Amino acid sequence: MEPRKFFPLNKSLFKKLAFAASAIAVCSIPLSLWGQEETFKPGGKPEARIFTSLNTTFSDGENHTKFDLTRAYFGYSYNFSKTFTARVVYDAASPSPGKPNFSGMLKFAYLRYKTEKLSVTSGMIPLPEYDVSDSKWGYRYVYRPAHELYEFGAAADLGLSATYNFTEWFSADLTIMNEEGYKVLESDSTFKAAAGFTFTPVTGAFMRLYLDNMSKDGTNQQTLQFIASYENSNMALSAAYNLRKNHWMEENRDFQAFTVNGSIILSEKARIFGRFDNISSINSDNEPDPWNPSRVGQLYLIGLQYSLAPGVNISPNYQGWQPSGSVPFVSGFYLSLDLKL
Repeated sequence: MEPRKFFPLNKSLFKKLAFAASAIAVCSIPLSLWGQEETFKPGGKPEARIFTSLNTTFSDGENHTKFDLTRAYFGYSYNFSKTFTARVVYDAASPSPGKPNFSGMLKFAYLRYKTEKLSVTSGMIPLPEYDVSDSKWGYRYVYRPAHELYEFGAAADLGLSATYNFTEWFSADLTIMNEEGYKVLESDSTFKAAAGFTFTPVTGAFMRLYLDNMSKDGTNQQTLQFIASYENSNMALSAAYNLRKNHWMEENRDFQAFTVNGSIILSEKARIFGRFDNISSINSDNEPDPWNPSRVGQLYLIGLQYSLAPGVNISPNYQGWQPSGSVPFVSGFYLSLDLKL
């Protein structure tokens, strides 16, 4: 009896099956292995950003109209490897009252090591608490973020900062800095230590707690900041509370600020936004009046942002400031421009 043939051998068909199997095997090689053949090429790029505005302000029956070039940043960033980068940024600031010439200073000059979990930055560094405040506000060219504006902390400082991502929803950062800011280099041996804890429990939700401490001659200056925000494809809403104890190392010089801001996306190019700040002194029993009257008050701001082109934003906006006491209300209409190259 002849053996039963389940499949007749066909050389042409065999070759086709072999070719198909080979193709499947090649395609199944992980993409990461293909990527290993590509070599990293070091390189850098220049950067520039300009904030300018035309504004008219009104207060106590008087009005003033002027052009402002509030900020101009020029810098360069360079990638030495996949993990090491460096960045230098020069900041040209708007003239101060009585000083017709622009002031310029080095704002950033740092080296950064970054992996998927760990990031370490050293030099004249952007401070984590400022970066978060700035990003949650999002319209620095219109008005500065509350954390920097009311002197709870600088935008940059000489120091060392490390951030570690423990999970997808929790990270922590530690920073040692000199507390002089980027406008003044270290003038004494006093340093400030800071820690931040960031939570992103669900998509779109964000919470962050920040604490810092600086001691000198038996006095402790301490800062607390808490930020909570939520955003989706149609809107964004953020609220922050800042508290400073013994401001600039002076006993009983305490103050606080509450700020809330939000935006509604109208289209791909347009959105409306608003902000409210309330700043108050925390006075001792024998000091009923604010110790920092020029900083105490309420800010009201509303505006429209329109993107003229990639990197070019324009914003007509209204800004109102209600100072403490009997000081007159100050209001202004602004046409602000943000140019990013």
